[in-house]
Amino acid sequence: MTVALATAQVLPALLGAVLGVFPGGSLLFAAINTITGGDSEKATLPLPWQLIAMVLATVLVVAVLTSVPAHLGGRRPVTETL
Repeated sequence: MTVALATAQVLPALLGAVLGVFPGGSLLFAAINTITGGDSEKATLPLPWQLIAMVLATVLVVAVLTSVPAHLGGRRPVTETL
């Protein structure tokens, strides 16, 4: 039950991180690049490994932050919860 509760939070976090980094991040970079006049000294694109690390870190943090309350909540008796 604890794994199911944590997974229910991790999957949307993974989807949000991927959409936020790849299409969302590219659009944000294009907007910033346009605002700065195309000067690459002011706005640089992160390396691919940094983007992948950000997605993995987001998923890991969400998994840790949701597993602790799920584990503590799973220890209570069902009759008390109902």
